[in-house]
Amino acid sequence: MKKLVTVLLIGVLSVSFVFAGGGGQSNAGKTNLTLYTWWGGGEAAFGEALVADFEASHPNIKVERSFGGTDYDAKINTMIAAGNTPDVFQVNEDRVVDWGEKGVGADLNPFFAQMGIKPEDYYLDNYRFTSGGHLWGIATNPTVLVLWYNRDLFRQAGVAEPPASAANPWTWDQYVAAAKKLTKDSNGRTPNDAGFNYDAVTQWGTVMPTGNYVYWMPLLYSAGTSVANENGTALALNSPAGAKVFQAMYNLSTVDKAAPSYAVTISNTFSNQSAMLMNGQIAMYIGGGWQLADFLNEDFDVGITSVPTFSNKGVNMTWGAGFMMKKSGSQESFQLYEFMVNYTNWINASKNRKVTIPGAIATTRGAYNDSSLNATWLQLLNPNAIKVYGDIVQNAARLGENVTLKNFPEIMGQIINPGLQKVWMGEETVDQSLRAINGQLNGKFQGAWK
Repeated sequence: MKKLVTVLLIGVLSVSFVFAGGGGQSNAGKTNLTLYTWWGGGEAAFGEALVADFEASHPNIKVERSFGGTDYDAKINTMIAAGNTPDVFQVNEDRVVDWGEKGVGADLNPFFAQMGIKPEDYYLDNYRFTSGGHLWGIATNPTVLVLWYNRDLFRQAGVAEPPASAANPWTWDQYVAAAKKLTKDSNGRTPNDAGFNYDAVTQWGTVMPTGNYVYWMPLLYSAGTSVANENGTALALNSPAGAKVFQAMYNLSTVDKAAPSYAVTISNTFSNQSAMLMNGQIAMYIGGGWQLADFLNEDFDVGITSVPTFSNKGVNMTWGAGFMMKKSGSQESFQLYEFMVNYTNWINASKNRKVTIPGAIATTRGAYNDSSLNATWLQLLNPNAIKVYGDIVQNAARLGENVTLKNFPEIMGQIINPGLQKVWMGEETVDQSLRAINGQLNGKFQGAWK
């Protein structure tokens, strides 16, 4: 998701918004290519470094790039509608396959074949956008969900830190038990103590993961269910397993008394949960890997591990914004494309040009199995976070349905989220809400990308 992309700030770089329609010959005899992304701030600075490396290794190509800017979605849609599609461009993860199927982007498989590269061997499975044997894009800046926690609060409460293994994380019951011990009212009492005052809590054990669907989808997966069935033709989260997950989330506040109410959670006082965790107001919460920058900027020794599970195994999800190449792209266009999505180039650009690399998760297998490359990667970013992310990606992750399910934004935004909000607000029971959601979704599923 574009709004969830990691940004590690290193200063703001002013970028010119010169833009042409596609590859062509300049007066200097070079091939002009156009690159269009929403990167801004530190990401734009990194993008400049990456493009500089590309131009240095491809002296026959000049890249006219556009980073950041407002109304990115409107601009890219207007350009495509006018037949002025950029040579290489960034797209939200829920659109890559859809736009590929509609003829906006090129099938990248033939281009990779000419390079002698098998994408399935070179890129991790969850970072290739495919359908019907076609490859429409590669993800960049991917992310996962993690459990952030305040290590000092754990030590003070005598609570053991969660296991570091992504394949064997805390169970949901272990997570709740710890959250109750870490919740304290103004008299130091916990929900386990007589006389505990829920209305006078000064330190919350955790927060209900209701802020965005990405926070609870891995919990569904760990319970053996999902948003929709495998074919994307019927609702699946209304199963008994799904109902158990949503009820458990709601119970964090209403039964376990280890989390604030939903109304409090969405108020301005809870608008910055990472700051609240560092301040000791929250002991732990399920959040995104992109929030690492918040803790690094404050030099905070944050605890990080995989999200709790409703089964005996770790289950997480991955996703990341995709890069596409226009359908009529040339070999030169693909050279730029492959350079921009190759994480080895990201590592080298960050190391050689002294810029902060945005995003912590490598998409190419080499970053994990090449010891030298892996060592450089660990040096460039927080080593503990990199190890946790790498463990999750390799051992306990699946591709999120925000990538695989057709018309996912409409289904989630118009029906599922509003329906579940009635649960969080206490207006309907879980069963009532799921029945209503199922009825509203009748006939609206369009399938899943295969």
